Amino acid sequence: MFKSFSDITNLVFPKVCPGCNRPLVKEEEELCIHCLVDLPIRLHLKSNELMQRFYGRVPLTEAHAFLFFKRKGITQKLLHEIKYNGNQKLAIDLGKTFGENCVKERLFQSIDLIIPVPLHKSKYRLRGYNQSELIAMGMADKLGAELDTAAVVRSVKTSTQTKKSRSERWKNVSEIFKANTNRLKGRHVLVVDDVVTTGATLESCAQSILDAGALDVSIACLALA
Repeated sequence: MFKSFSDITNLVFPKVCPGCNRPLVKEEEELCIHCLVDLPIRLHLKSNELMQRFYGRVPLTEAHAFLFFKRKGITQKLLHEIKYNGNQKLAIDLGKTFGENCVKERLFQSIDLIIPVPLHKSKYRLRGYNQSELIAMGMADKLGAELDTAAVVRSVKTSTQTKKSRSERWKNVSEIFKANTNRLKGRHVLVVDDVVTTGATLESCAQSILDAGALDVSIACLALA
């Protein structure tokens, strides 16, 4: 009965692909096959721009971004769909696709714990979910690593990073994370975020994990802006 009602609803109000606005067919879930095939994947690049951004800032074992980011491009549309339209399933699916491609490229092979960049509890209550956690959930499924959402907490609520200089962004996020030594000591931790601009938040999170005794820290982000 429910399936029949769902089929009728989809016929009258067809679900569309957030990447191109085409109506999705029955076999397609969150993205159409055209957008899946045309995702601007950057994992194969020999030049690792994300790793370079953190040189001299925090010691990382690996750092990889999944998608190219271009203003008004498909990656921006997908991030907007996740963050502002509440499409949690899309975040998980993209995390799985990210993870599948990492396995294919033989990336993050030695990690044993995955941690999403946490939101402050007040922001989590307001939004109802953490998009980085959903992406990490999808990645953990494909990488076969443990997902831990409690090992690191965001203890300080920060102001928006928009329009801040690099130094101002760093001051804004310095020492805002608290990491649990018992969960992290001696482990190789993969920190997952949705999009990286200056990397100040990720740097602060990664440093707190290292300070808590982690053996190695790597970074994965869905997009690099």
